[in-house]
Amino acid sequence: MSGEELLKLSLTQVGVEPDPSLLAKFHRYFELLAEWNEKMNLTSIVDEEGVYEKHFVDSLLPAKTFYFKEKSILDIGSGGGFPGLVLALAFPSAHVTVLDATAKKFLFLEEVKKELGLDNVSFVNARIEDRAVPYESFDVAIARGFAALPIFLECAAPFVKIGGHVLAMKGASYEEEIKLAGNAKKLGLSLTKIEKEALPTAGDRANLIYKKKEVTPKKFPRRWDEMKREYR
Repeated sequence: MSGEELLKLSLTQVGVEPDPSLLAKFHRYFELLAEWNEKMNLTSIVDEEGVYEKHFVDSLLPAKTFYFKEKSILDIGSGGGFPGLVLALAFPSAHVTVLDATAKKFLFLEEVKKELGLDNVSFVNARIEDRAVPYESFDVAIARGFAALPIFLECAAPFVKIGGHVLAMKGASYEEEIKLAGNAKKLGLSLTKIEKEALPTAGDRANLIYKKKEVTPKKFPRRWDEMKREYR
């Protein structure tokens, strides 16, 4: 199955019609990623089949079981826009805030937003622990490859509304990460669902869905060095 065929299937599975205009936008996203990757290090995956499977389709996997339509989404440490910009493309009724500490990456992300007409995307160039977004203001916080699970949970929980969710995209070692994330309860989070998936060549994936049931204490998130010392 080609990358585009895999993307069509994935879009259908999450309730999105893979019409020609949407597929053309995904292809343009790939072209921009390839062009800009020659100027800055956005990804080690540059071939078309790899980008479609390991970036586009992988970013859509959480939507098989989590409802993103009309949600306010915080994508922490988005890098090349994954999963945030992919979710924004697939679900135009959602609003995605992309947060990343590396300023130069936003040159690329701004270009993608402009070319693909992503009016439902906004950008914040900051470190999440510097509290650059309002507390309890998002329906869901999500990340892929941002940090170890306990650090991500601490960084994400304060900015999600009560009743909202923190969604961690992890690989085959997710069980070990869950064991390390004993901080979930004190952050007001409860692990409610684990959805396991597999990609054709990239292997096993697991989407960990935490629900925010209580207020996160205001001391979180702490400084990065404090978190790293505790969870190393």
